[in-house]
Amino acid sequence: MNLKKFAQAAAVSMVVMATPSLASEVRLSCPEGTVQKGKTTQNESVYCIKPNSKPGEQVIHGPYVDFWANGQKQAEGQYLNGFRSGRWTFWDANGVKTGETEFVAGDYHGTRVQYFANGKPKMIEQYRKGFRNGTVQELSEDGKVIRQLQFADGREVASR
Repeated sequence: MNLKKFAQAAAVSMVVMATPSLASEVRLSCPEGTVQKGKTTQNESVYCIKPNSKPGEQVIHGPYVDFWANGQKQAEGQYLNGFRSGRWTFWDANGVKTGETEFVAGDYHGTRVQYFANGKPKMIEQYRKGFRNGTVQELSEDGKVIRQLQFADGREVASR
């Protein structure tokens, strides 16, 4: 299965019963051959692992949800063989979305967006294999571009 299809399947297979911000109600639909772990009643991470991992070493594989101490969701995404993969979403302790980041093999790869509390983008960055690569835009709360930079393999090559 290619990475895009895995990410879509993992995102669709995640089941959150009733109120999604309450860790005690999270039930993940783990990929075949994995089991759900984590403290679903103590506002911690909930994730899937491969049970055939070496003793004392867990390989996270499949959906992942992390929670703030107050029970609000902090992060949601998926792992592929121990590495962050696909689109991840992040929230602050009040449940306000703060960002979305695309990952491949644990590295930023694709678009990363950071948000203002009003839900509008604050910064939009492009990454390739963990390095800024492409356009980076800093925006004001009303959506106007304040600064725009161009990167190639982690180095700034132009700005305006």
